[in-house]
Amino acid sequence: MKKITLLFLMFLAFTFGNAQETISFEAPAYTLGDVYAQNGWTTTGDGAGGFITNQVISDELATDGTASLKIVQETAFGGQTSAIVGAFYNYGTPVAQDGSIFSADINISQQDANSSNFIFGMVNLTAGSFITWLEFDFGGNIFVLVDDGLGTVVRNDTGIAWSANTWYNVRIEFAASIVTFFVDDTQISTGTVIIPDAVEQVRFSHDNFEGFAYIDNFRTNDEELSVNEFDFNSFTHFYNDNIKQLKLSSPQNNLNTIEIYDVIGKRVKNQVLNGNEDVVELATLKNGVYLARISTENGTKTIKFIKS
Repeated sequence: MKKITLLFLMFLAFTFGNAQETISFEAPAYTLGDVYAQNGWTTTGDGAGGFITNQVISDELATDGTASLKIVQETAFGGQTSAIVGAFYNYGTPVAQDGSIFSADINISQQDANSSNFIFGMVNLTAGSFITWLEFDFGGNIFVLVDDGLGTVVRNDTGIAWSANTWYNVRIEFAASIVTFFVDDTQISTGTVIIPDAVEQVRFSHDNFEGFAYIDNFRTNDEELSVNEFDFNSFTHFYNDNIKQLKLSSPQNNLNTIEIYDVIGKRVKNQVLNGNEDVVELATLKNGVYLARISTENGTKTIKFIKS
């Protein structure tokens, strides 16, 4: 069995995309069968100038209406070394990364040594790179792909398990260079994006082993940024230029950690916090704009400040 050669920079079947939309794969916008060329969707190249055909609109299972996207093993090819097989949605207009939200409902049929890994990922085709992804591993764990803050791409185990034949809502939110991952409205991980470019394509894909997945209710910027896990109104921060300190206060939540990133996404400081109030010494940082991700016992908050 030959391996598929990934056509990363493939033909773009653009639609008149909106900055805000929900796709539920229902008729008349979608018809049952091969998803290729339907409303901006494409699939993996077959290595012979064509495209695979088994990634389909199905009426077997859905969370919204009666139809969903089904991504499944292409039996003409063997298992792949990465999750390159699947259905990809091309935006007519690239989606600005900062402040964007992507979510979908996902149900995976199988979880064992013979099954596929499935990913939900954002791509910048111009750069030829993933921006990030969330992965359902065949062993029952959820991983995310991020930058470690030092310029190295890492596949992090979130410590969250998943079960077969179960619907999960997965959501990826971007705030500047920080990406946060949610499953069923619960934050499971956060990190730095791999590249800061706009999202040109979303991929639902697998590595072509056994099993299949249904995807439904795919949303782009059609919901609010998560605030329910953190009382934003109770949190304050103040940078004191005279003594080069950042003061943090969270009366209703104990502070846990702070990670500070420069404008290119490099982590420049990581500190454990204590109690409801704490200070962070910034004298060693260069003057400029920074992002800080503050973790508390009930959630996280990302802030921007200028060190002068």
